[in-house]
Amino acid sequence: MKVYLGYPLSYTSDGSFKLKDNFLSEVGVDYSSIPVEVKKKLLSLLENIDKRDYLFLGDVFYDGIDVLEFALFPVEPYSFDEVILPGYVYGKPTFLIRNLFKNSFGKKVSVFYDFNFFSRRTVVVNVGYTKTSVSLGGELLFNLPFGEFHLIDTLGNYLFNRFIGETGISNASLRKEGLRGAVLDLCRGYGARLLFGRTDRIDVPQFGYSRQVSLDEVRLAITPVVGNTRFGEFITGPSDFSSSLITALYSYEELFRERLKAERVVVIGRLRWPFVEALSQIFPVLIEEFSGEELLSLTPVNRNFKIPVRNFSAERSVPRVVSVEEPPEEATLEALRRYFNSRDLKGVGVIERLAGENLNDKHRISFIYELLSVVRRCSGRSSVEIAYLNSAISALSRLEIPDFLFGKVERELSEKAFNWNLPFETKLNILYFCHRFKEQLQSSPLSVFPPLMLSYIRERKVTEGEKNFVRTVAETFFTPSRS
Repeated sequence: MKVYLGYPLSYTSDGSFKLKDNFLSEVGVDYSSIPVEVKKKLLSLLENIDKRDYLFLGDVFYDGIDVLEFALFPVEPYSFDEVILPGYVYGKPTFLIRNLFKNSFGKKVSVFYDFNFFSRRTVVVNVGYTKTSVSLGGELLFNLPFGEFHLIDTLGNYLFNRFIGETGISNASLRKEGLRGAVLDLCRGYGARLLFGRTDRIDVPQFGYSRQVSLDEVRLAITPVVGNTRFGEFITGPSDFSSSLITALYSYEELFRERLKAERVVVIGRLRWPFVEALSQIFPVLIEEFSGEELLSLTPVNRNFKIPVRNFSAERSVPRVVSVEEPPEEATLEALRRYFNSRDLKGVGVIERLAGENLNDKHRISFIYELLSVVRRCSGRSSVEIAYLNSAISALSRLEIPDFLFGKVERELSEKAFNWNLPFETKLNILYFCHRFKEQLQSSPLSVFPPLMLSYIRERKVTEGEKNFVRTVAETFFTPSRS
């Protein structure tokens, strides 16, 4: 008999079960009565089976493997002869699980991983609670620090920040009334329901707050976790799922001296669609979605059990760049075009000079078109391009943009705003643009950006001045300017 131990559901031929529910039932504890931190530890059990004193409940310390032992009692573990595990359990936890069946249940079991059931031209992605494993052909395994929890947490925090901005209620007043934690938990709950397609609204009835949340808004709000990097693009570091995956593919090339020829991509787990959308930007193949139960009916085709493992850590710093401006010999649009085409830093000085001049309507519109061209053509592959990009965005924030051009500007900046590989200075420039033109941006994709930046800078290394600037723009973005 086979068992697949996965998140959130595990499967046997008799049906599904949840490890956390089985454990709590065995120790006689109600799920609603335990602290949030204990709930998180139960949900991330599979990623921490090898942890000592992992859980403290009812005056008892449980190792991670102890929790699993209790969780398996109700499903007749003595009858299992094959155990299938997610890729992120690879390593020491496997040894502990094998010994658990042998010593506690008197059963010798064969242990397989998700990637053992697919060919060497298959990418297998298994989404856990706080980790996601990526197997490249069953030959190289990566554990990425992005899972279901991070998507729900980021979206929920964004919804909370937007609620603060749209209602004008301060964090301080919510804390004073003892409501901040409750409202934040409510927003996280709505984040989960929105991600799983169970609702398309958020309601905070005690404050008379209610609005519809589109799927496009959800997609933008989770970009700090999912990312939108494509193969071949510039990467400052593995800061989100897609940039981590691209880094993994580069590592595969370095190790095996060839590019992975992926013919199939399989995504396993509960919250799959955000990862499917990111993967579809990287692999030009059909992406299959599994719950995990499907593995029970498959036969191992790749019996490689000794593979290199790379563990990525969550990046808390923000990408930055330092650029040096060179004084231009002439400050005209023709000079700007010439300097930019040759990627000469003197063009940055031209932008600064022209942005500070009192241009007539004709020259101002021509200048805006030129700036749009610069923004569109800057991929951020070098510090020179970043310098041009930052200067162009800053200039656009200082100019009066006519209505017929504003939509073009907004679309170009939206493309850059949700690219989290770009330096933090670029994000701050876009944030100032949002502040400058907030009335025109209320229903645009850029309306997501200010409250999302508050979520992005949590636990990241930015200065107090930068934090205060982000907070001020986010909290005032939805407030009409006084005429």
